[in-house]
Amino acid sequence: DGFSGSSQVADIDGAVVCTNVGTTTEKNIAEAALLADADITLLGFETSDEVYETFIAGGCDITTTDGSALVGRKAKQQPADQEWVIFPATPISKEPLGPTYGQNDSAWADAVNWTVYSMIIMDEYGVTSANIDATCATAEAEVARLCGGDGELQTAMGLSADAFRQVIKQVGSYGEVYDRNLNPVGLYRDGSANAGWLDGGLIYSPPAR
Repeated sequence: DGFSGSSQVADIDGAVVCTNVGTTTEKNIAEAALLADADITLLGFETSDEVYETFIAGGCDITTTDGSALVGRKAKQQPADQEWVIFPATPISKEPLGPTYGQNDSAWADAVNWTVYSMIIMDEYGVTSANIDATCATAEAEVARLCGGDGELQTAMGLSADAFRQVIKQVGSYGEVYDRNLNPVGLYRDGSANAGWLDGGLIYSPPAR
């Protein structure tokens, strides 16, 4: 109660905060509160389920974790008689999340990385699942290579030449996947770090050459 999307860390002065023990999240909120001169009481739990069960039951005023996790929990667990808000708008720590893979498997790493890169590059060019076939029919330079044309990198990775074209056709560009999965739960791309670098965000890819 008393918090809104425009609330800041200073506004949690006097609050009881639930989080996971022994995590960077616990350290981040403690440090953020210290810097904001906010006096908080931390309640630590071993599992995230315990954190949210306590939060829902009113055992703490707020909970904190990665922004994407907060959005997911709100979408799945917010009771009908409660209205959760996520704040502050600017994250209190820099902890980007992304795909991961096993160590010493460079072939798999290349396939994973370049699948994501191809989705980002196609998004920059406005290529989508709806226009990928028409685009590839007349594509040049970087887009042509990602479509499987001359100079393509896919076969050197052990993939079919049209692998990235099929990714876009069947799954979509980075923007399509983001909008389809994250917009509905309130994690919008515009104006955030998840926007493309051409739009002021941090999402970019190495050149496909």
